[in-house]
Formats: sequence, structure tokens, C-alpha cells
Amino acid sequence: ATVYPFESCDGTKGYLSCRRKPSREEILAAEKLYAQWNLEEGK
Repeated sequence: ATVYPFESCDGTKGYLSCRRKPSREEILAAEKLYAQWNLEEGK
């Protein structure tokens, strides 16, 4: 997810979250990274 600050036409401020489904390659890269972190932490 990516979060963007925004200001509406009435002046109120907030945030907008934009999400998309990850690709299979992105999922595999994240799984590999988490596995490495777990090894480093002794889990």
C-alpha cells in the first residue's frame, strides 16, 4: 500500500491509501526476505 496526504475541496485534510495485489515475484521476494530475517533472529 502507498499512502498519500490530501486536502479536499472544503479544506479538510486526510490520507488516501492506494493498494494493489502484489505479483507472484513480489510475494516470493518478500517470503525470501522474511525467511532471512527469521534466520538472523534465531527463529
